[in-house]
Amino acid sequence: MKQQFLKNTADTFQTHIYENNRKIIPSAALLTVYKPGGDATLINGAAMTVGADGLLAYTLSASDASLTAVNYKAVITYVYNAKTYYATLFYDVVNSRLSKVVTDEDAVTELPQLKDNCWKVRGAAKSGTVTTIVDMDLSRYEDGYFTGGLAYCASKDETREITGFVSATGTVTTVAFSAAVAAGEKYILSRSFHREIQRGFEKIEERLLRLGKRPDLVLDPYDLREAHIYFSVAEACKGLMTGSDTFWWEMWKEYEKKAEDAFAQINFKYDSSCDGYISGSETDYKLNSIRAGRR
Repeated sequence: MKQQFLKNTADTFQTHIYENNRKIIPSAALLTVYKPGGDATLINGAAMTVGADGLLAYTLSASDASLTAVNYKAVITYVYNAKTYYATLFYDVVNSRLSKVVTDEDAVTELPQLKDNCWKVRGAAKSGTVTTIVDMDLSRYEDGYFTGGLAYCASKDETREITGFVSATGTVTTVAFSAAVAAGEKYILSRSFHREIQRGFEKIEERLLRLGKRPDLVLDPYDLREAHIYFSVAEACKGLMTGSDTFWWEMWKEYEKKAEDAFAQINFKYDSSCDGYISGSETDYKLNSIRAGRR
């Protein structure tokens, strides 16, 4: 989905560039931003920072986000292997952003079988501290892959929340264990369902856009919560499917249907006037009426 930035609020525009399905690391990059609806520039050839993993970033000032509008055109000029390339993205400046209000706990409460079947990685630490487990075998996973999940240290029989993961060093950062993790200690990392929750959220955004509605104008995310939980559970079940087990396939299909049914019946608060407030008929939009061309 497009990046969104709050009106009159400084924030960071960022993106990766991909080639052959892999992130590349440009040697330099410049950003030019055109205002919506014309060729007037907001930012002209400003240097972007290039992260160690190739993340391109530019800090938008509050004045850069002073006008709410959709489809600011961001043109990135970047250098890779001594050649110059271009990439074009679009972003919006909005009064509010639709937020996620679903957690792992919500998904597991809805379908308890997910608790014992989340993604797990087992290994032995190469080194560690009270708050880290270090194992270069984990470097095949991307930054943040385990963040939000749980780390279990077998010798201590302790489980701690994972607060960060750095791929380059294979370092898992956790809430403190009772003692430092030593080389050779066995661990189990359980990944959070945050990717599936994010994908469920994107499905809702996609459906709103297909109905001609802007997600940022839905001001109460709790109106969408039931459908979001069902979509998230469906995504988790889909990821757990195997060729020999039909349970997760059946759960995927069941929760996809639950999600679609719940989405079709949503009544939500929609800021059709784009003023950031809800009044009058904006308090009760019905998706099934939108489909029929009514409000």
